[in-house]
This record gives sequence, C-alpha cells and structure tokens, in this order.
Amino acid sequence: MSKDELWDSVKKAAKPSLDRFDKLDKHYIFYLEEMVTPKLLTIFYWILLFAFITKGIGDILEGDFFRGLVWVVGGSLASRVACELVVILFRINETLHEINDNTKKIGSLGSNNIKKPIKAKSKASK
Repeated sequence: MSKDELWDSVKKAAKPSLDRFDKLDKHYIFYLEEMVTPKLLTIFYWILLFAFITKGIGDILEGDFFRGLVWVVGGSLASRVACELVVILFRINETLHEINDNTKKIGSLGSNNIKKPIKAKSKASK
C-alpha cells in the first residue's frame, strides 16, 4: 500500500467526524513547511491573560490591592509583549521567505535575457 493510498484511507475513515480534515494536506501534517506556533500563541496569550487577571483579582480580594493591581496590569502587559516578540520572529521569517522567493523569480527572469556569446567556428568543423 502506497503512502497516497494510506493517506486517502485515513481521510475516508475520519471524514464523518472531521469535516475540516479534507482541507489539510499531508505536507501540512508531516512536514514543517507551515508554522503552527503562531496559531497556538494566541491561545497561550489568552491563557496567560486569564491567569494574571485571576491572580490579581485574588490578591485584591485578599486585601493586597497594590500587588493585585501589579499582577493585573503588569502581568497583562508582560504577557502581551512576550507574545508579540515571538510573533515578530515569525513575521521576520515569513518576510525573509518572501524576499527569497522574489529574488529567485528575478534571478530566473534575468537569466533568460542574457545574450550568450556566439562561439567562433573552428577550422576543424568546416
């Protein structure tokens, strides 16, 4: 059984339960061509935000207003900045890939326009 046949049988078996499974490509799952971390980073940010806000509210309710305020404001800002820095790294990666692709396209277009020098016929070929 080939890889494609195996992949098709997995898609057919999972089709009733996973409607979005058809949209997935085997390159998406088995190869590292597309980044998953930026998508998961949003979920991680919301978890951090919830944790800092609940910790801050808990400290405020226990009577330590200033520490609770620091947890809510400082923790929320710190988690936002940390997640944005990671997103920036991924955007830099995407931009570098675009630059690389554009450079390859320009290079391939430029090579077609270069005139090759005509070789002089040798006396042996006459």
